[in-house]
Amino acid sequence: MSVQLNFQLHPTTGKMFSLWKRVLFFAGVIVSIDAAVVRNSRGACPPFTSKPDFNYLQYAGIWFEIEKIPVSFEEGMTCIRAIYDEIAPNVISVVNTAVLADGNLTDIYGSAYQPYPETEPGHLIVSFNARAGGADYYVLDTDYVTYAAVYNCFNIGEFKIEYAWILARANSLSPEELTFARNVFIANGVDISTFEPTYQDSKCLYFP
Repeated sequence: MSVQLNFQLHPTTGKMFSLWKRVLFFAGVIVSIDAAVVRNSRGACPPFTSKPDFNYLQYAGIWFEIEKIPVSFEEGMTCIRAIYDEIAPNVISVVNTAVLADGNLTDIYGSAYQPYPETEPGHLIVSFNARAGGADYYVLDTDYVTYAAVYNCFNIGEFKIEYAWILARANSLSPEELTFARNVFIANGVDISTFEPTYQDSKCLYFP
């Protein structure tokens, strides 16, 4: 399916856009990314698989970032949240919000679509800047009501570049729920030793 991607950048999102835009090149112009942006190590990517019966309509709504492989474009950010909503068949809007290190609120607007909705529904391509191409976003697993495990990995020569996020419907997970989500990555051959928590608590400010 071919979909024209459009995005809107909120007037207050300049700071976040400058932090996020580097990651958007990795789906087609990866040579422009500084390897320090994400975890990189020698070896092949694990043979991971996305959720085979993924339903993007059930996935829509608010998700809070709980843990991740550290990435420089989120450096200093807390209270990170994503909001997804259907805007067309197999296409969703994406709104990411966060609090910057200086306490200011920031957000960025984009969209995502399923390139292979029939054969690989858990594979999305996310774009915040159509000119930069899109970024692959694989939902390894989710129960839609508690957690989601999101991942991508690709090789550049002998190195593998990895992104990973644990998301939740609430801004925290119980120890048992967090262990379950981590185990999804482990089952897909992903090393979780460098995962770091994202600050979330009752004092977080979320918008819109």
